[in-house]
Amino acid sequence: MMEHLLRNFSTFKEVELRYQSNSYLNIVIVNGKPTGLYKWSKRGYSVRAFDGSSLLFSSSPTPEGLELKSLRFRSWEKGISSDKRVGGEYSVNEKIKLDDISTEEKVKLLVDLSKLIYSDKNLKSKVVSVNFYYTESKEEKEIMFEDGVKVKGYVPRVSLYFSITLKNGERSATIANGDLGGSGGFEIVKNWNLEEFLPNTLESVDKVLEKGKAVTPGRKDVILSNQLAGIIVHESVGHPFEADRVLGREGAQAGLSYLVGKNFGEKIASDKVTVIDDPTIYGSSGYYLIDDEGIEARPKYLIREGVINELLQDRFSAYKFGVKSNGSARASAYDREPIVRMSNTFFKPGELTFDELMENVKDGVYFKSYMEWNIDDLRVGERYVGLEAYEIKNGEIGEPLLFPVLETTTFELLSSIDAVDNTLSFYRGTCGKGDPDQPIPVWFGGPNMRARNITVKVRGE
Repeated sequence: MMEHLLRNFSTFKEVELRYQSNSYLNIVIVNGKPTGLYKWSKRGYSVRAFDGSSLLFSSSPTPEGLELKSLRFRSWEKGISSDKRVGGEYSVNEKIKLDDISTEEKVKLLVDLSKLIYSDKNLKSKVVSVNFYYTESKEEKEIMFEDGVKVKGYVPRVSLYFSITLKNGERSATIANGDLGGSGGFEIVKNWNLEEFLPNTLESVDKVLEKGKAVTPGRKDVILSNQLAGIIVHESVGHPFEADRVLGREGAQAGLSYLVGKNFGEKIASDKVTVIDDPTIYGSSGYYLIDDEGIEARPKYLIREGVINELLQDRFSAYKFGVKSNGSARASAYDREPIVRMSNTFFKPGELTFDELMENVKDGVYFKSYMEWNIDDLRVGERYVGLEAYEIKNGEIGEPLLFPVLETTTFELLSSIDAVDNTLSFYRGTCGKGDPDQPIPVWFGGPNMRARNITVKVRGE
């Protein structure tokens, strides 16, 4: 059928015909009670064509609804890079098929976890609320181009978001965590070991509420955990390295990029900073082997040893930069066009151990997790509030700190990183971009990192 449909658009120079199906299962548990169970799907067809001066797009739930008309208008897309497309298939195996575990079993798992948390005798704080949002998705794509190249992809994913509020006297904290997720089957859920992970997480924050003290503000050396590395790399490197954002296409919706006016080869970070975006990591949330423009996926080195190396490119942005696409085009649904997106973005780890990272920090702060973050539209000014954080004295972790604030700029932070350890952890996220919005699954992460002489403040001051 795809071949027959493609013939309807044979007058166009470049044609991309796509069938896409996204199906979902969402389970919502509020304070131990099931409050939502949703099963839904979205599937249909789209065609995108380029006639040499204008880019046209049409989508429909049915193939008969696709229609393109040549229009005379000024298009942002002035040309398309001459990349070689690759055909093929990619998929992720479900070791334990998601459909083999009944919905009732999944609901019971989350209800039992809620009971486990409410009955935790090790907590000094009161458990105010426990909310779980469990999501399964299955993404299928079939793409065919005017030259006959075909691409097929199938990626099942699972994720868990939880929001748990603790209160201790006048102090309270909400652990809002959406880090758990990947591609595969129900084995992912089993590997989370939630019966241990959740109590351990809560007991750590409980200790902060019970014993946490205010940080002494000032410039300090800080240790940023894998989790902090993840949110930092996604927000302060990944987004500003999207080529269409650098070109201004995201200006009205999401802002611009600090890379405007900068050159490839320019140094913006310390030698210890290398940032990679790699969609080929099997089992990741951002996994794919061929992008939606038919370009083979590969690891992209955005920053290499502190130097601007490459941007995330699709074929249209690559044409404007005079380079080849690096396979970064993805569409979230059949009725969205492929645009430049991140996949799995991370700081490259080093060779030090965590203890070696800590050993010469005399007076610092260890940010182990965060409760909130902010960044400006240029991706320069940024702020992170610690959830679980500790003072560092003479290379040793000390007393818990009550919600210290790290406030800096991207350039200061990236330039101040003088060491990274040999660990690498990933965290699931849903990346937003585009208008209409295109939320897509990604991973972000990195090693533990040491940054020197960074401003640390007291929250609220």
